[in-house]
Amino acid sequence: MAVFALAFALAVVSPLAPAAKPRSFRDCKACPEMIVIPGGAFLMGSPASEQGRDAIEGPQRKVRIHRFAAGKYDVTRGEWRAFVAATHRPTISGCQWVGPTRDHEAAADWQKLDFAQTDRHPVVCVTWNDAEDYARWLSARTHHRYRLLSEAEWEYAARAGTHTAFWWGSGASHGFANHGTAQCCGGLAEGRDKWLFTSPGGAFPPNRFGLYDMGGNVLQFVADCFVPAYDPRAADGKPNRIPMKLRTSGHLADLNGTNSCDYRVVRGGDWGDQAAWIRSAARSFAPPPGPGPKLEEYRSGGVGFRVARDYP
Repeated sequence: MAVFALAFALAVVSPLAPAAKPRSFRDCKACPEMIVIPGGAFLMGSPASEQGRDAIEGPQRKVRIHRFAAGKYDVTRGEWRAFVAATHRPTISGCQWVGPTRDHEAAADWQKLDFAQTDRHPVVCVTWNDAEDYARWLSARTHHRYRLLSEAEWEYAARAGTHTAFWWGSGASHGFANHGTAQCCGGLAEGRDKWLFTSPGGAFPPNRFGLYDMGGNVLQFVADCFVPAYDPRAADGKPNRIPMKLRTSGHLADLNGTNSCDYRVVRGGDWGDQAAWIRSAARSFAPPPGPGPKLEEYRSGGVGFRVARDYP
């Protein structure tokens, strides 16, 4: 349910080498646990031969990433609850994809869903602006710069030194990720994946960097405005925040003439997505084009976020 074999080893981690124990820290009791992600270079995007590939995943380009820290898990419902309590932030109703039917979407919010969650589950039904405000709150509380990951940082962290379609290999597996049915859109409980909707953080193995749920569970907002192709000249891993008028056609024709920053990239796929949409290179965007909620209002039971922190 998305909101819509060239091997290139990392400079610092070989896909065949044993994984080093990730370095983790927490800046405050209520802060997310963070993992230090080593700097390096990688080939971003997917080759034309990758099964399930979409043209928006190219052209492939070499990108260099500086060391940073990323949340070990998606921001959890419990962490979001602490932010809401500390800031007296109002909870606004209206959220899509909150259960097996669409009957209760108008009344739904992050704590009122048609499926069960604990404080270990990823928070959903939050907007991109909510995610930005949460990162700013962490920054003020800790005196460190928290933010959303850039799209390049996200893919680098998701791949964790691999070049296959998924960080665990070439084929999809419910043993490594919470994802959906073979075709869009709906949850599927199979094998280790016992959840039709969100799963708690830590339910599946981490990738080689020690990050959980970098494929499946919930889509993750990143900092970038959406454009339908990568700029091969942009090789520094910084987010694309420059607004531009989109020129699109084909299955993205509804975006033609709109502003790129009216949409933000989401990565990772979610509990209702088919396998192709949880690949490391897969991209999507929110909100969907059309007359529905705009970016500042768009909430989904399949979309959450992860934070990053500068780590010089």
